[in-house]
Amino acid sequence: MAMIKCFNMNFIGLMKSLVKIQRSRLYSVNSSILKISDEIGAALNELKPVLALESTIITHGMPYPRNIECALKVEDTVRSQGAIPATIAIINGSVKVGLSRNDLEFLGDTDKSKPVKTSLRDFAHVLSKNLNGGTTVAGTIAVCKKAGIDVFATGGIGGVHRGAHESFDVSADLTELGRSRIAVVSSGVKSILDIPKTLEYLETQGVHVCTIGSNAKFPAFYCQSSGCDSPYNVPTTLDAAKSIQAHMEMGLESGLLFAVPVPEPFALNPESIDKLIEEALAKADKAAIKGKMITPFLLSQIAEMTSGSSLEANIALIKNNAKFAAQIVWHLSQMRSNTKRISEPPKAKKQMSVSHNPPVIIGGSNLDCIAHLDGSDIKLDGRIHVGHFDYSSGGVGRNICEALAKLGCPSHFISAVGDDYQGRILKKQIPEQSQHCLATLPGDNTAQCIVILDNKGDCSFLMGDMRIHDRISAEMIQTFEEVIKLAPLIIMDGNISVAAMERTLSLAQKYKIPVLFEPTDIITARKPFTTKNWKVIKLITPNLGELQEISRQLNIPAFELSSNDIEKVAEVALKLAHFIDNVLVTLGPSGIILARRGQAEDSPLKWSSNKISVRYYPIEERKDFVNVSGAGDCFASGFIAALLRNCPESVCVSVGFASALAALYSQSSVPKKMFDVSNVSWRTKAKYSEL
Repeated sequence: MAMIKCFNMNFIGLMKSLVKIQRSRLYSVNSSILKISDEIGAALNELKPVLALESTIITHGMPYPRNIECALKVEDTVRSQGAIPATIAIINGSVKVGLSRNDLEFLGDTDKSKPVKTSLRDFAHVLSKNLNGGTTVAGTIAVCKKAGIDVFATGGIGGVHRGAHESFDVSADLTELGRSRIAVVSSGVKSILDIPKTLEYLETQGVHVCTIGSNAKFPAFYCQSSGCDSPYNVPTTLDAAKSIQAHMEMGLESGLLFAVPVPEPFALNPESIDKLIEEALAKADKAAIKGKMITPFLLSQIAEMTSGSSLEANIALIKNNAKFAAQIVWHLSQMRSNTKRISEPPKAKKQMSVSHNPPVIIGGSNLDCIAHLDGSDIKLDGRIHVGHFDYSSGGVGRNICEALAKLGCPSHFISAVGDDYQGRILKKQIPEQSQHCLATLPGDNTAQCIVILDNKGDCSFLMGDMRIHDRISAEMIQTFEEVIKLAPLIIMDGNISVAAMERTLSLAQKYKIPVLFEPTDIITARKPFTTKNWKVIKLITPNLGELQEISRQLNIPAFELSSNDIEKVAEVALKLAHFIDNVLVTLGPSGIILARRGQAEDSPLKWSSNKISVRYYPIEERKDFVNVSGAGDCFASGFIAALLRNCPESVCVSVGFASALAALYSQSSVPKKMFDVSNVSWRTKAKYSEL
């Protein structure tokens, strides 16, 4: 009887606990105080990568309108890494998770919004009075717990204030980190604080503290090093994600702090900053400024004393932290999607629409040896042709992968390299976040290509060892089904086998994912159109020779074409557009022809009418270029990057032209640096004529 009574008491206690948990969940979803945007709600439900961002940076960290500009750039940075930003703030008495642009602009204009710096103790007042508020690190952590977000990025966390032995001023950020299973990514602790004591306090609270990167020192906000050793150090964001996953699986109730040093060009001198902080503290003491207003006052004073350089450092480190944090949540999302859990919410059915999931690229990666001839002709009589050599990473799929990453659009890259010297060189030129689908095959040679350019920069001769591309098999592609099915777009180049193409197109058909086919070469252009699922291909980017091969495969008459005869090219493209929604023909220095359903104002994947139109987009002639080998791939990358942002056709072409132009002045196929959405090409409609 005693045993039964004990069991009943335990059962009753368990049921009470479950009721408490259920009430908590209902409150987090249905409370009128907590409002989660539709985008964030759907993303959390579908286990997509979501990154929280705090808002005191907007309300109390920067002057207007730089605060709004910074907030928008940070959100763009997060999206560029494949994650979804969830800026958290209080608007008219409601806690909002995911702010609209109107919300950001209203909150940032502090003369209008009159926001309260909102930490844990302030919520009751701000919410009950229907006020506006910028959430601190502690406040944001509290909201993250309610919303179910695991990671958030900020500039620097609060900590133990200088002179805390007299004032007892210790930020609530530390205690909330100590009792919340949330990972915070910051540039360490604000420089104005007592960093050694803050690290001791975090240790007492059981917070996992770790620096990301090669620097083992703990950073100090404006400065790359505080002089204190970091308790732990990991080299990459993938390692950070693994640490978070292990921490969560242990069921620990404390948080994690990942520190990212401010980018070197913006880092300030520690000794100089320390002197300025002491001056600012003296001014604060004289003005009797205390409590939660001390931090914004000190930051403002330091910005003034550094003539704005500290503000620029602040903006740079916030964007950098957001970038690293977005990569972490992206890795976490991938890890969790591959490990099903009973507690995971059901995934929503995939829709065929543009999303912020990374596209999938399936294709070749090779090392190019580019020979630049001093003369214009190749004589096949055994002579030595004088010239010079450059080595460059190549392969259409690899080029597009690298260029997309540099355009702020990371991707999954399914390809193969050998476990050899060339493969190791090549992997260094493939973005880290794209390599988890890359196979390294012992015993196989990495694909290599010899490209001979004449003294005008035109390609005269090609020779390649591409046998490893046959190892990108249908079975290999099938193993990445979980990655592929979430993609908004599949980019497939002509290097892979017909069997691999068949499997790729079959998966695209199954999950209703549009496919872009880059023919790569005249020989490979026909391959996907011999498969039964080729109609899932919605966009092709052939040159003239490839256009003819595809047309012939689909029984469309294709006479000999010339880039000078725009009308004939347009005629063939128009006929082909009855089979493929978007036919984008590259004409080299003459520009492009685009035949498709819809108007130039429509997105290539969405159109307002079924009428097929043909438009010719000329490009300004360039004579002083360096290299043409990567221009076509970079054009395709720019077009794709804009397409994935749902831009109209004319803007997609504009971004494509800007990307190709950058490649023309680069020694390598893909330029070392490209551009982000602030580039004018994203706001420009390329000029065209209707044919």
